[in-house]
Amino acid sequence: MKQILSLLTQVNRSKLILVFWACIVITDLITFELLYLIEPEFELAVDSIYAEMFSSSPLIWSIIEFLIVAPILETLIFQFIILLIVKKFSDWISRSNSWIYSLLVTSLLFSFVHATNFDNNYYGLLYALALILSAFSFTILAIVEIERENGHPILYVSILHGLSNLIPTISLSLAIS
Repeated sequence: MKQILSLLTQVNRSKLILVFWACIVITDLITFELLYLIEPEFELAVDSIYAEMFSSSPLIWSIIEFLIVAPILETLIFQFIILLIVKKFSDWISRSNSWIYSLLVTSLLFSFVHATNFDNNYYGLLYALALILSAFSFTILAIVEIERENGHPILYVSILHGLSNLIPTISLSLAIS
């Protein structure tokens, strides 16, 4: 893990964010399409959740909330505060300086908290599974930025998170208007 982090800290931030974003878009498309094939009703449940989020506020506020506010708050909570708490706790328990436990715990927590948007636990679980790869991308970028000299984990993970919310936001905005 240390070698991977060392390598990633040397990569230009813009390139790193674009690569992570491309990976998120591709894996989300594949994952969600597979889940929709396995469980066709899941697509309706996801569409319903997103539509509910967007219909509860004026469109412009929903866009700001989905692209800016939520990414910043979720990044602050999951890819910063919880990540660092789990890191300190795992370092204390295992007496090692590894990010692996923090990566796993934080990514799984992030994914499964998003499952609570669904009334149906089965659909929530499917949604959490679909988000795991995105969660790993956000958390790895946060760790890279923490390890990087003059790193800015909250800023860059929020940007990546906002970008990952961009496609559903555009499609919902077009569907509503």
